[in-house]
Amino acid sequence: MKKMLIVLILLGSTMIMAESSAKMKKSMQNLEMSMAFIQKGFLYNHRGRIQKGIVSLRRELKNIDSFVIKNDSNTKFNAQQYAVTETKALDLMASRILEGFDAGHKESVLLDFQQMLNRCVTCHALVRKW
Repeated sequence: MKKMLIVLILLGSTMIMAESSAKMKKSMQNLEMSMAFIQKGFLYNHRGRIQKGIVSLRRELKNIDSFVIKNDSNTKFNAQQYAVTETKALDLMASRILEGFDAGHKESVLLDFQQMLNRCVTCHALVRKW
């Protein structure tokens, strides 16, 4: 009976972790699509695509800081706090992109987009240990 209980507990926790992992994977895929929409908006000079990408990006950013990311036991890096900080920074840059695009400041808009992409890659490098 004890063995059966232990197996059920392990199976349940494995399923919860798999579901959480699937949610994170889906969110990351959606973030990638959001960034692609923004980039396509630049290529076609289409505000609607940029806005759609930013709306989608913001929706997905709300999920990032809820992910449980385990730290290595020997580091002082707090992945959870890092995610919160990056989420706020990305949201601010998204606002500047739309405002800058409307004002015709294409150079600063492209720099903000590049910084957003750099932050994505940096986060992946830190969290995934690329």
